[in-house]
Amino acid sequence: MSVPAFYAELRELRLERLLDASVEIVAESGWDALSMTEVSKRSGVPRQSIYKEVGTKADLGRALVDREVGRFLARASEELAAYADLEQGIAAAVRGVLVLGRANPVLQAILRPGQDAGLLALLTVHPDAVLGQVTQAVTALLGERGDEAMVDTLVRLTVSHVVQPTVPVEDAVDRISRAAAAFG
Repeated sequence: MSVPAFYAELRELRLERLLDASVEIVAESGWDALSMTEVSKRSGVPRQSIYKEVGTKADLGRALVDREVGRFLARASEELAAYADLEQGIAAAVRGVLVLGRANPVLQAILRPGQDAGLLALLTVHPDAVLGQVTQAVTALLGERGDEAMVDTLVRLTVSHVVQPTVPVEDAVDRISRAAAAFG
């Protein structure tokens, strides 16, 4: 193992500890209760190192959202890859994302009434934070099997059902699957 690889691994481990501690705080007490001092106590990473590693509280929120988006994308990718049939793969990916969304402590804390609107805005207002990142990843996953309009529509519908669930998961999967089939 080379020295640069060691430091890169150490930095990644430190970031994971910071994000794990942040998840605990946000899930327990909400975004407003998150402070660099509390993250430092729970992660064991000195407070000054947190500022060097991620920057401000807003930057930490962005890193937290990015990691959670990565988890959603990994679930969608796993589900999509399990099916040769595109429509079945899309339905499985949507189902996996919706189930994960309903159980995700960060998302649930962000959506809890009365929370700081900053993190929610990152999910809903800033298109690159979630929509852009997810649309690019899904486009890459589908390759030639999906066109831009289909991917954009399916991502927006799925994110909508994740952020504002109004029907059971299977009903949402059915609705999104019918939209996907219309592109067929």
